[in-house]
Amino acid sequence: MNARSRMETAQAAGFIVAGEPLAVDLADTIITTTDPATDLLCDEATCRRWWSLQRDRLPENATTPELAITVELRRAVREILDTHIAGTAANTAAVDYVNDISARVTATRRLQHTSAGWTAVTAHHASAARSYEIALGAVTDSLVDLLVGPTHNRLRRCQNPACSMLFVAADARRKFCTQNICANRTRVARHYHRHHPG
Repeated sequence: MNARSRMETAQAAGFIVAGEPLAVDLADTIITTTDPATDLLCDEATCRRWWSLQRDRLPENATTPELAITVELRRAVREILDTHIAGTAANTAAVDYVNDISARVTATRRLQHTSAGWTAVTAHHASAARSYEIALGAVTDSLVDLLVGPTHNRLRRCQNPACSMLFVAADARRKFCTQNICANRTRVARHYHRHHPG
C-alpha cells in the first residue's frame, strides 16, 4: 500500500496519521493535547482495525495483539519518541520494555536463489501461542531503525498547537503531520486572523 492510500484508509477508519514508520504510527494512536488524552485505540475492534491497516508491513506469520498489550507497547514507544524529540533521557522502564519485546522475537535469514539471482529471506519466530509478539517485534524493530538510522534527527511533532502527532520529515520544510488536516487548519486560522484582527 502506498503512503497516500494508507493515509486515506487510516483517516477513513478514524486514525489521523498513517504511513510513518510503524512505531510512529502506533505512537500516533493517542492524542496527548486533549485532557484527558484521546485514545484512538478505544476498544478491541478498533485495535484490530489498526493492526489490519498495518498488515502489509508485518511479517507474514504475525497475528494481531490484544488491545492491552498494544497500548502498553504504545506507552513505551511514545515515551521514548517524546523524549527523543525533547532531547532528554528516556525512562529506563520504557526502554527495558521495548528491549524485552524485541528479545522475544527471533529472526533467521536464509539464502534463496531465484530466477533474478540471490535473495535473503527473513523468517520471524515466536511461540505458536504468542505469535502476536511478531507484530509487536515489528514495531520495536521500526523504533530501533528510526532511532539509530539516518532519519533519527528528522522526527518531529506537528506544529499545529492543537495536535500531538509525530512524523518523520522527509523534507526539512515539513511542519505538519498532515496536509489535509493540520496544515489546512493552520492556513485557515492564519487567514481568519489576518482578515478579522482582534
